[in-house]
Amino acid sequence: MNLKSCGIVIALVLIMFMSAIETSIVSLALPTMKVEFNVTSEISLIFAVYFMAIVIANPIVGELLDRYKIIYITVSGLCLFMLGSLLAGISQTFIILVLSRLIQGLGAGVMMALGQIVPKLAFEIPLRYKIMGVIGSVWGISSIIGPVLGGAILEFATWHWLFFVNIPIAILAIILVIVTFNFDNEQTQSKDTDFKGMTLFYLLIFVFLSAVMSRFAWEINLTLLFITVIVGYLLFKYEHKIQSPFVPVSEFNPTIIVIFVTDFIYAMMLMGYNLYMPIYLQEQLHLSPLQSGFIIFPISIAWLALNFTLGTIEAHFTRKGLYLFAFTMLYVCGVLIILGTHMPVFIAGSLLFAGVSFGIVYTKDSVITQEETDPSYMKRMMSLYTLIKSLGSSIGATLMGVIYAMEISYVQLHIHNIIYATFIFLTVLVILWVSLNQRIKK
Repeated sequence: MNLKSCGIVIALVLIMFMSAIETSIVSLALPTMKVEFNVTSEISLIFAVYFMAIVIANPIVGELLDRYKIIYITVSGLCLFMLGSLLAGISQTFIILVLSRLIQGLGAGVMMALGQIVPKLAFEIPLRYKIMGVIGSVWGISSIIGPVLGGAILEFATWHWLFFVNIPIAILAIILVIVTFNFDNEQTQSKDTDFKGMTLFYLLIFVFLSAVMSRFAWEINLTLLFITVIVGYLLFKYEHKIQSPFVPVSEFNPTIIVIFVTDFIYAMMLMGYNLYMPIYLQEQLHLSPLQSGFIIFPISIAWLALNFTLGTIEAHFTRKGLYLFAFTMLYVCGVLIILGTHMPVFIAGSLLFAGVSFGIVYTKDSVITQEETDPSYMKRMMSLYTLIKSLGSSIGATLMGVIYAMEISYVQLHIHNIIYATFIFLTVLVILWVSLNQRIKK
């Protein structure tokens, strides 16, 4: 790689690091914040508005990139994130802190979408596989660094510095973006804004999230799901007949649909491993947060290593075969964890198989979406791809929490609930991919 390519990679790593570390680093200060602001259950708004803002920002990035160069959108996202961090750091009231997190989340949503689009513009396959492996592994590395960095900051300073620490990182990232984010193959064009499609799309997301994440009576949730289907149908009919749709429904062929479903389910399963495996290790095996972080770190190690060899590996498989191999790796990981649930080192070794699985699926999903959609819609499709992953993570964090807490007579440990749930999800994916392959042959 030349110097410009190195600068692009460093900028992307810094961007993704800031987005990824926010949850783990801020969570350490929640007890202090609850006392200082005299709040109880309302403290969850600090995370709720952050993730809500990410969901709002993800899909709009593609629309903006059709009109403006990526360098301007990236700098704007970084400035939003930096402004939100600054305001959060100087917050004197809980309302200001929540509003600051909203601004911060909007910036993070922009940055997360760009992490999927920039590699397509800057790198060719197979180098792109390696770059995306590096970027993807940042999330796992952040889960280790976050508690360590946050603990060190809180040891010597106040919680305000958990937000101030983002500012120098963001400034460095802005400098690198200005110097390196100039791409010859980047195209912008002037299009009419599809306000009606945009409104229907955000209404669809709002109703869907309300249906699956709110604790209403089941009749209300069922009604909301029915409304979701109606709004989705109206959106599809409308977007199909206009020239510049906010959601390019014509790009959703059977392969892309299965790719998006796969990514959504994998995002939920990753939350099961990343969030609830550490909880099990700390509550049942009495490990420290740092020790539990090191136990799940092999996911990131295998993820990164896999992407450096993915070009060679996929040469020996059909597309269906590669995905079935990835699903098998996660099956194997689950079986091994069930057999060695009380052995932390054994669990760490087993999670290497999970890292291989997540690395294959996430990287191939992203690359297939980049390569097999119309170039004029690629940026919008990658923004929607990022949204699907964000929705999977948000819903997965809640759903896997419910599954983890369930009392099932024949299941000895709560972590086994998560493993059995992944088996069910994987079986659904196997059926989907086999059906897709049969449809393509016909």
